[in-house]
Amino acid sequence: MEKQLRIALMLSLKDIALRKVSVLLWNAPDVLSSVSEFLIFKSFEEEVKKNWEESVEDKIKDKISKLVLPELLTQQMMQTVKPLSLQIRKWIDLQEHHLRYEARKIDLPNSAELCWTAAGVIDCRETAKALVRCDVLDVEERYTLACVNCLEDYIPLLWEKLPEERKGYFYKRGVSKKCYPPALYFCWPHILKGERHNLDYLWTNPCGNLTSFNQWAFEHSAKEFNKVAVEYFFQKLTPKEREASVMRTVEDVLKERSSLSFAYHAGYEIFCYLLSLISPEQQMEIVKKHPSGVLLKFLDCPWPDLFLENVGLFWTFLPPSCYGELSELMARRFEKSHHYFPKLFQEFFIHSPDDFKNDFVDLDSVFGNPAYRFLSIFFVCEDAESVEVIFRNVDAADRVKIVLYRRVLELFFESILKDKGHVVEVCLRELSKEDRKRLKEVFTEFLGRKVSGKCIDRKFKRFFEFFDEIDGSSDKEKKAQKRAHLCFSVQTVNLQILRCAVTMLDSLETQNVL
Repeated sequence: MEKQLRIALMLSLKDIALRKVSVLLWNAPDVLSSVSEFLIFKSFEEEVKKNWEESVEDKIKDKISKLVLPELLTQQMMQTVKPLSLQIRKWIDLQEHHLRYEARKIDLPNSAELCWTAAGVIDCRETAKALVRCDVLDVEERYTLACVNCLEDYIPLLWEKLPEERKGYFYKRGVSKKCYPPALYFCWPHILKGERHNLDYLWTNPCGNLTSFNQWAFEHSAKEFNKVAVEYFFQKLTPKEREASVMRTVEDVLKERSSLSFAYHAGYEIFCYLLSLISPEQQMEIVKKHPSGVLLKFLDCPWPDLFLENVGLFWTFLPPSCYGELSELMARRFEKSHHYFPKLFQEFFIHSPDDFKNDFVDLDSVFGNPAYRFLSIFFVCEDAESVEVIFRNVDAADRVKIVLYRRVLELFFESILKDKGHVVEVCLRELSKEDRKRLKEVFTEFLGRKVSGKCIDRKFKRFFEFFDEIDGSSDKEKKAQKRAHLCFSVQTVNLQILRCAVTMLDSLETQNVL
């Protein structure tokens, strides 16, 4: 039987409990207060990300460290911080993306909490309900949130509370060609008034293949990364519209190449929901047609388990010609979306086919040198473990190819200047004595072309001393191994002599000689 795609994982009770406790910490008033300070556009920008990690993530880690838990559970709970953090930042940017026409930001009141599922995923619909019910927000904020999240029980009530001037504004923008395509809060006034025909221009395009506003809204909401609206409008589709739209929308979501950082994570959620609407056979049809695209969607999952669960399936269908692009797109996600999960990369790389590893160190790849790209990420993060995984899972010739690459030499140079030489040392340990000697010669020549100075000379003196230390320790290790081997050989011979003597004694006893 053909292996099937996994679009959801059955979590253990322990995993559910860990995520639940971590969610409770994230919903603590002091943490939500810190989160509110970051409710601005572009929360994925580098400076904002750094401030977020220091003032929000570190606060959660401090709370976890103060819990009276066994060390292993503490480590496992620490691993929940990044996935939950990513989802909150995604939610912030996603809501403001939906409200971009109003140039608004969401103010998270102290009385409101983010709602989560048992799997540790933000429940956008329930969170929107909690905010819409919160009187601290003004009525227009609550109306727009209700419309974006298709809360049809709240929209009419909030519409009636809007000033007449604002009602006119929202109504007119729904039919204005200057605001195309219109946001849902511009469409809902026409739905409330029973004038849906005013929105026919959205789906009656002569070149299109849509048959209703609901079908347009379903497909458009997927492109807008609005999973709640996608779910809502799917229920409004006729069976014929569902058959026509779902597979087409799956293809559209796979082709989406948004420059918005949060779109990676939001697109994954919509993609998995759409996959749940089709048969396993149709899912495999999509996998076979777009193996790298589907794999990357699973990479965007905030919890890495699902990606690792499915990656073995994709190697079956992924042609070697796609390896370079896959590496490039993975690196881009690690760099720009801050979707940094080193354990995921390590497991992925260790179990990848040899052809992929060969392509990974290809200096002439049209996608750049993947090995350098990932090393530069790991060096910045001082992730010596991931660096070691790369060097231990490529052959000796490829290790040399990596370290002699000009940009990697630059990486070594910059890292040593920034006192991150310990990461460079990981690379050196994995080279043979002959290859270290060659690297030492090349790096000495490379260094000679750089600016000299007492401070620089002192830093690199330690670097060159490390070459000698490795060689010295390597020689000692070989001698120790020889001594151990000799002792083992002597013990083996003695054991054989003893066994022979015992055999002779047994023989003599049998013959009644003794």
